[in-house]
Amino acid sequence: MLNSTWQPIRISLLAITAGGTLLVLGRLLTLPKVDKASAQAVNTLSQAVPLSGWQLVDNSELKPSDDSRFGRSYRFQQDNKTLKADVHYMTSDGNVSRYLFVYSSVRTANANLKIKYQPETGFYGVLSDKGQAYLTACVNPRGQSTVTEQQFTQSRYTYDLKPDRILPWVLGKESLIDRRCLWTLLSTPVQTNTAPEASEEAAYKTLETAWLSWHQWWQANYPPS
Repeated sequence: MLNSTWQPIRISLLAITAGGTLLVLGRLLTLPKVDKASAQAVNTLSQAVPLSGWQLVDNSELKPSDDSRFGRSYRFQQDNKTLKADVHYMTSDGNVSRYLFVYSSVRTANANLKIKYQPETGFYGVLSDKGQAYLTACVNPRGQSTVTEQQFTQSRYTYDLKPDRILPWVLGKESLIDRRCLWTLLSTPVQTNTAPEASEEAAYKTLETAWLSWHQWWQANYPPS
């Protein structure tokens, strides 16, 4: 008796499920095919980035990679000094040391990467290689800059898991954990007219001063996801 009572309900549920499945399949079959060229990510990085005390000379697009949808390289000048800034739009693990090894000419020299901290920006790394001084870090959409995967993950949990981000996540507008990172690699030549240690420290000072302006601008003008 009980089975006969529930039988119509089970049949109705099965019919509804089957109907919904057919509707979804029909919708998928009728969707227009996406042109691969049009599906490529559009480079939304600004071509004109102000850097306090520096003049922008030119910029060019960087090739995409497995971790980076797009990127841009900028060249600046200040009197007789030059500064290059490469920024990659990453959606990955925030491991800057790995980025250096896989995607830069520094590669194995990143074993000498020294991690430093500024209250105004966060963590960043410095190193020198073949007459160039480098400063590198992830500019994050929220919170301070990071260098290691652990710092990046901790930052995401701290700044992404907020009540005001729950509704956009439920509505499918944002990811709950925002894994975007503007991986920045600043570089400038190490001057050779003074002692090596003094020249290297002077180059790091130049990069660290530029980094303050760079980080502030990108956090205020973060590209869309």
